[in-house]
Amino acid sequence: MAYHQLGEERVWLKRAVKRNGRFTYTPLNLFARVLKVQALKPVPNPGGEKSIQTEVARLEALDAAGIAVPRLLAFNSQALLLADAGTPEAPASTLLHCLKRAESPEEVDRLLQLGIEALNDVHRRGFYLSEAFTRNILVVNGRQIVFIDFETDPGEIHTPLDCMVRDWYCFIFSLYGKLHASPLQRERLTPAFIEGLNRTRNDVSTAFKQALSPLLRLQRIPFKRFGSDGRKIHSTLQSLAILKQRIA
Repeated sequence: MAYHQLGEERVWLKRAVKRNGRFTYTPLNLFARVLKVQALKPVPNPGGEKSIQTEVARLEALDAAGIAVPRLLAFNSQALLLADAGTPEAPASTLLHCLKRAESPEEVDRLLQLGIEALNDVHRRGFYLSEAFTRNILVVNGRQIVFIDFETDPGEIHTPLDCMVRDWYCFIFSLYGKLHASPLQRERLTPAFIEGLNRTRNDVSTAFKQALSPLLRLQRIPFKRFGSDGRKIHSTLQSLAILKQRIA
């Protein structure tokens, strides 16, 4: 993925890349199988021409549904060209970057609500994302959300409902993990997630909560003894336990 300047317009060229090794996904597949949580099963990235075909199809479908994604300018079997989501006056930044820069609880709450409402809107329209991590969610001009990165289609191995539940887990885990050491942001996450999950589709919130029970069995493992990554997992599981209690 590389950006280029075409006159006054900034564009992004995304080329077909080599297929990811299947071994990369073995631990997550095992994790999903042991816990019996289908929505946690990873979606392998096929790479190459297949990933380009998938991204083009997903961009066109999401755009037709009124979901904000980058404008597709051109494509062939080896690459696609995307318009930049932002402008020189209002460049796009990832939601994660914006949250890290926020200096007040009010700004953190506003950004979280912006991202969560956009995610819920995708689901209300009957669609889902690919990798709903906050690095793939852009904020434009401080008030508009644009979703990026659609090299995979979770619907090829998951039901639509599981895809939506997976979106929520990707979103939540990416924030708890990345903002673990940011007290101002960290303390606002759980209340925002509770509110957002209570506003989402009933079937999505119900399936999300059902997936929590087997996931929380991992609390028996003393992750906090395993360095900083272990402490992140331990803290995230504690927060998920609170979510389970307070989701309607």
